[in-house]
Amino acid sequence: MSSFIGIDTILSGSRPALARAISLIENNRPGAEELVASLAPHCGRAHVVGITGAPGAGKSTLINALLGELIRRGRRIAVLAVDPSSPITGGAVLGDRVRMDEHGAHGGVFIRSVSARGHLGGLSLTTSKIVDLFDAVGFDVVLVETVGTGQSEVEISYCADTRIVLCPPGMGDDVQAIKAGVLEIADILVVNKADLPLAGRTVRDLQNMLHLRNQTDWKVEVLQTVATSGAGIAQLADKIDAHRAAVGVGRRLQWATQAVPPVSAAKISQATEHDLMQQIGLWRAAGKGVALATVVRTWGSSPRPQGSHLAVEEGGAFLGSVSGGCIEGAVITEAQAAISDGKPRMLEFGVSDALAWEVGLSCGGRVEVFVERVMPQGLFERLMTECAAKNPVAMVTRIADGAQALVTDDSMVGSLALTEEQLAEAHAMIAADRSGVLESGSGTLFARVYVAAPRLVVIGAVHIAQALAPMAAMAGFEVIVIDPRRAFATPERLPGISVSTAWPDEAMKQIRIDTQTAVVTLSHDPKLDDPALVAALRSKAFYIGALGSTRTHAKRVARLTELGLGESLGRIHAPVGLDLGGRLPAEIAVAILAQVIQARYRGDAK
Repeated sequence: MSSFIGIDTILSGSRPALARAISLIENNRPGAEELVASLAPHCGRAHVVGITGAPGAGKSTLINALLGELIRRGRRIAVLAVDPSSPITGGAVLGDRVRMDEHGAHGGVFIRSVSARGHLGGLSLTTSKIVDLFDAVGFDVVLVETVGTGQSEVEISYCADTRIVLCPPGMGDDVQAIKAGVLEIADILVVNKADLPLAGRTVRDLQNMLHLRNQTDWKVEVLQTVATSGAGIAQLADKIDAHRAAVGVGRRLQWATQAVPPVSAAKISQATEHDLMQQIGLWRAAGKGVALATVVRTWGSSPRPQGSHLAVEEGGAFLGSVSGGCIEGAVITEAQAAISDGKPRMLEFGVSDALAWEVGLSCGGRVEVFVERVMPQGLFERLMTECAAKNPVAMVTRIADGAQALVTDDSMVGSLALTEEQLAEAHAMIAADRSGVLESGSGTLFARVYVAAPRLVVIGAVHIAQALAPMAAMAGFEVIVIDPRRAFATPERLPGISVSTAWPDEAMKQIRIDTQTAVVTLSHDPKLDDPALVAALRSKAFYIGALGSTRTHAKRVARLTELGLGESLGRIHAPVGLDLGGRLPAEIAVAILAQVIQARYRGDAK
């Protein structure tokens, strides 16, 4: 335990001690984990209320009004407001609490703002721990305000007992765009600023979408509030109390004891094949039924390509995306039906479909999605094994009945027999890393190709790397940042990214640099960059880039030529990145990632 704070002092209600304890946890200082562990026996009493929604919905103003109502009802309330952070510095303007200062001095209220520090999903990495702290101290209600960024902000689902989603009037198509994310986690939907035009329309839109929720223990309702005047706030407080009475408290504590951890919201829409396989394995190990939805055909402006997956477990938890948010609600419902009856089904969505207005598919777009139950025994185990070994494979499915064949470089297994022509076409699709319908198929045969995710190895945990790493991860790259300077290579500066503090020459020996790997050096220090470039040039990396001016690169070429690498130096992209004219770290990161993607799909132009 840290020497300047003790659990007894915190539990006594000392506000300075509570503030210091939050800082201890937020910054992961020595003693933080011990403190968090000591809170467990004191947790389980607070009602945690999560408040999320699009920017501009009025979350902070509504919380301020709700504080006044809860104070009048004799509640002790803690507020944790999570603010967005800069992808460059990690800092944030902690401004949410400015709108709550009316009640900040009240003895029964404690308000704290924290930075998301680059963590996706609407919360910070320490949110649940700070909520535990408020719970242990004895607050009756803990209000958690999320960042407010859109459909992926669903991590509050695993932290809060009651989830409130705010929607400003006149969201229109925005309602359609985010309904498969934050709207589907709502226990209470609130149209704030209800005195503005179009509020009534938004209420009707939300009420029409309530059928997407698969809840049996609570009926979701749409309330209207005007936070600036207090209209509707008492009714909202009543509904919060009713939800607590219906479902209880301690949701986050229950998740902590589950055999299957909740899916990280940061990965819901950008899940890699590895993420999907791992999560499906966890669900099945826990005895849960699982279905897999796959995009098999697209026309027009469909937002997700062929082969895109959405994995769904019987309780409705999901990972991945088949449309970027447009049709997930309908697909999840069908996936749960497939788990129940074991029958595969083909779904079609498009503007000509009667469901088009419900699913909000882009104008002119159409998509077909095949949904199948992942059977307890079968080819899926073999598929998981091949993917874990990073072996390229294709799962060929006959859409009519779900019969499948797993095709590898040298084998074919399964209940589906392929002709030599079909097998050759499947092998060609594996080589091209392209999923799609087999042209030689009798009936519809869909080949889903699984090739190891491309990898980006970055040398130097500098500001450009802080922007480049999450961008590359969102683009589907496995990212590894190498920097022996421990002050640079920290989880706080690179949240969710694999970081190595070994020297580059040692770290590169542990990494299999293959044709799916790109290497970028950013440290601007020859002691770090040169060993990595030597290893990359002696490998089959599809892309090699190095930060630095033309003059800097000329000196680099001279050094590497002395090492006998002169003939291969033309492989290095330097100055690194496409010439977009950008100067800021994030702009340079965009240019680098664009050039890496260009090299991957079009071949190295050098």
